[in-house]
Amino acid sequence: GKAVFTVLGAVIADKEAQGIHKKFRNNYKLRRGKHWNTSSTPQLTLATANLTFTHVERTKNELTDNNPTFNVANIGMIDESQKEICTDLQRATEHWWIDQEQQDVLESSVLNGEQYGICIEKSLFNAELEYGLGEVETEIVDPFYFGWYPTKLKDPKDINNPGKCEAVVHFFPKSVRTLRAKYPALAKKIK
Repeated sequence: GKAVFTVLGAVIADKEAQGIHKKFRNNYKLRRGKHWNTSSTPQLTLATANLTFTHVERTKNELTDNNPTFNVANIGMIDESQKEICTDLQRATEHWWIDQEQQDVLESSVLNGEQYGICIEKSLFNAELEYGLGEVETEIVDPFYFGWYPTKLKDPKDINNPGKCEAVVHFFPKSVRTLRAKYPALAKKIK
């Protein structure tokens, strides 16, 4: 537990030192039309045309307008059972996109990318989906609650290299009440 909090502390301290949280908050305010740090006065009316919001929405619409095309090609001489596998794979990708509502995930991902300059998707197998059969679930991770350790990676692609990246963390706040309900034996120690 202490090692995890050491890693988490280093990730958060690095983000604060680089001013990333401040930049993210500023981007959020701009998208919401809060361009001014002061209030309007009778002598000076601070009106804004929220062009940032309009641009982000148009970009999202442009990038997510069409559904992707999934193609599974039969290459070379293959027998009938291999053709059936290719057909099943084609159907599985189309099912995943349509029935698992990946269009909504794509739109959220594009919005994060436009607003914060980064989009992070976490895909995990969720055994509770599809009536207990399980399905891959994609979660859009808020960049406020994401980081890696050590924080000084030279190339972001190294995040997948165990020799260079020791941990990738996705953290998020939880209320004390929720944690006390989840861990009743430790409820008095949770503050």
